[in-house]
Amino acid sequence: MTSTKVVIFACAAVLAASSSAFAQRWGHGHTPRDGACFYKDADFSGEYFCVDAGANLPQIEGDMNDKISSMRLFGHAEVTVFRDRHFSGRSTHFEGDVRNLKNAGWNDTISSIEVRSRRADTAEADRIVRRAYEDVLGRQPDQAGFRQYRSRIIDDGWTEKQVRDSLRESPEYRQKSVKDAQEIVRRAYQNVLKREPDSGGAGYVNRVLKDHWTQADVERELRKSPEYRKR
Repeated sequence: MTSTKVVIFACAAVLAASSSAFAQRWGHGHTPRDGACFYKDADFSGEYFCVDAGANLPQIEGDMNDKISSMRLFGHAEVTVFRDRHFSGRSTHFEGDVRNLKNAGWNDTISSIEVRSRRADTAEADRIVRRAYEDVLGRQPDQAGFRQYRSRIIDDGWTEKQVRDSLRESPEYRQKSVKDAQEIVRRAYQNVLKREPDSGGAGYVNRVLKDHWTQADVERELRKSPEYRKR
């Protein structure tokens, strides 16, 4: 190997070591959008360092090793801490802040850390949106809705439940719900009274919408009616 190459490799090694040390040095740096900060003292106090999601630490250097007493998670991060270096030894997974690691049995015992994001990737976001539309609205998503909810999942960290809740607040869902309720009442009337619903059927539609009555519930009430008893 030439002397020039030796110099280049040596410089690269120094830069890498310097970057790693800087990333792990006690201080008061920026808080990540998705990531975690690790504090020297309990209650998120004292000096700290932060790690972006995906930037794992196979070994915590210097005076920070076995010196972490609390941690705070940001965005949609999740953290796995390890007792030994290189992600070995006893480990525990956390998905929320820990004000005092002593209470979790981890005070001053962390030697390596994995920080991941729980945000869905594009493929998973696509599946979530399609599944939510099919289950809630009974159809495939239109292009505008598809882009909107995929962005919510990837950029804002929405869960599938949040997507479904949002769809249930849409005018389309309310209109669909009314039609479904009317159909439930119509079938109940046909089965019990052998006719189409009259104006009195509106009360049953409201019970289906507000109290989640089933067709069996409506039929049970219709069998209590004077019209049914006279049959």
